[in-house]
Amino acid sequence: MNSNVEEVKSRLNIVDVVGEYVRLTKAGANWKGLCPFHHEKSPSFMVNEEKQIFHCFGCTKGGDVISFVMEMESLEFREALKILAEKAGVELEEYKSQDSGNKKRIMSALELSAKFYETQLWKGMGKDKILKYLHDRGLNDESIKKFRLGYAPNGWDNIIKFLSGRGYSMEEIFQTGLLVEKNQNQATTTNHEPRTTNYYDRFRNRIMFPIMDIMDNVIGYSARVAPGEDESQAKYINTPETAVYHKSKALYGISQAKNDIKKKNCALLVEGNTDVIACSQAGIGNVVAVSGTALTSDQITILKRYAEKVSMLFDMDNAGQQAAQKSVQLYLVNFFEKGLIPSIVFLKNGKDAAEVAKNNPQDLLDAISKPINSLEYFLKNIINKHDKGTTEGKNLIIKEWSEIIGSIPNEIPMNRVEKVAWSKKLAQEIDVEEKVLLDVLRKVQPASSFEKKGAENNIEDMKISRRFEVIRDSLLGVIMGSAEIWKETCEKEKENEYLINDSLVRLVLNNGPKANFSFEALLSSIEDERIIEKLRKIYFDAKYQFTKGEVIEYSQDDLRQLAEGYKTQYVKELQKERLHSIIRGIENAEHKGDKETLAKLMSEFTKLSQEM
Repeated sequence: MNSNVEEVKSRLNIVDVVGEYVRLTKAGANWKGLCPFHHEKSPSFMVNEEKQIFHCFGCTKGGDVISFVMEMESLEFREALKILAEKAGVELEEYKSQDSGNKKRIMSALELSAKFYETQLWKGMGKDKILKYLHDRGLNDESIKKFRLGYAPNGWDNIIKFLSGRGYSMEEIFQTGLLVEKNQNQATTTNHEPRTTNYYDRFRNRIMFPIMDIMDNVIGYSARVAPGEDESQAKYINTPETAVYHKSKALYGISQAKNDIKKKNCALLVEGNTDVIACSQAGIGNVVAVSGTALTSDQITILKRYAEKVSMLFDMDNAGQQAAQKSVQLYLVNFFEKGLIPSIVFLKNGKDAAEVAKNNPQDLLDAISKPINSLEYFLKNIINKHDKGTTEGKNLIIKEWSEIIGSIPNEIPMNRVEKVAWSKKLAQEIDVEEKVLLDVLRKVQPASSFEKKGAENNIEDMKISRRFEVIRDSLLGVIMGSAEIWKETCEKEKENEYLINDSLVRLVLNNGPKANFSFEALLSSIEDERIIEKLRKIYFDAKYQFTKGEVIEYSQDDLRQLAEGYKTQYVKELQKERLHSIIRGIENAEHKGDKETLAKLMSEFTKLSQEM
């Protein structure tokens, strides 16, 4: 893909692409405009045509034409590349395969099916009964059209006839998920009409909710049984897994909500499709729902691309309370693994968000404006369940609390700080000494969960982590900025344990030779979009120096000197981190009276101190 990336960039002028989003004016060697990534009155956003890069002196965002489209549209690297490739007239190698061509046919068939169902709702069999039902639920015409709701009329082969009449084979239609394959025991006639194929329509007499990806492509459906029909079985049915629809990665409403989520830096997660539409209609645009599955790690990853916060909305009846506790407990691990601390929104009145939005939109807005931290919710809920005035009650409270926080990974420093902070709050609430409570929790947690010094120790860990990561990123940026320095570093440092112990450094050094020390080739070999995004930022930040009037690109000698300096600082920071870890280990060994471990750690401390 490397040749594709270079060809796409060579055929496009970043000034033209950025100019589609930002009004640019010539300013010396650069172009200037108001930054599209933050609010400003005076232009601090710059585009350099010679080097084909952009940079904002206000919010410090910057990069090449691909980075710009990724940031503007909240796209992954390959998605942005695909858009720019189409603009540049470049056919990407990965899209030339037969499988890719098949996916395009599936996507186009699904788009046509959405138009068919929309027509049936507005002009066909659904225009009276189904539209009335949607209006009665409080949805207006604008919202119905915005989310492209439709109606699948009764009958066994409506979508078959429609799509086959437009040139799609039966196999292609089947691959959209719109059909069900007959088994051999089924009757060959229905409604006195013979079946002419081995398939029949999956969706019949149902309200159709198209599920779209972030690029606004229809990838599947969630379909509700028509009002008045039997709801005891399969009130909702969804598209099965297909080549384009993966329920673990789909979020209903993400296409319409992505910009609002990004703007508010928060996603609101609700339970149903109608809740999404009703919230949007009430002016709450940052809302999505899971599609036919429990919330997955992949879906949280998608949300994190747009926001740092997630709120989950539940109603206040007993069922809602139980759903909140069950769902958040199930989701906590996934949320915290992604570095997100979810909040919970409760509705005081009404069955669900759609009902509250219909009857009193202001109640919905008020509830959403006052979310509760999920750990605070659990803490209050556990305390209210038991008698905190008795020893037995205190023990039960501590036991349940340990089960909750025991599911939260410690790898992310903020998780550890949150756990200690709320545990100290619990100690105050139930009148137990902080040290006693933390000691109890330490016994049921991994060794790193609750250190002796508590939150202060974790905060110190975070400071050290930030220092060495900043220096590491600067070092990697300089290395990747020069093929020559990259090659030299790989040859000299492959045995340096301080360097290769870090997974990101190891990735750059190990894959450098395979990528022929080309930055774009390195990115093309990586599947994880988070790593791609991180490396692009590291590379760009290290390669250029910006002043108000010009862009300076470092010389080879400057880069080599910077690399040596960063390398020295990086090794020192890693040594400091190891020393800090040894000191904590010594304190723990002293506390436990473990003489053997203490002697070993003291020896290591002496050796490392001498090296430093």
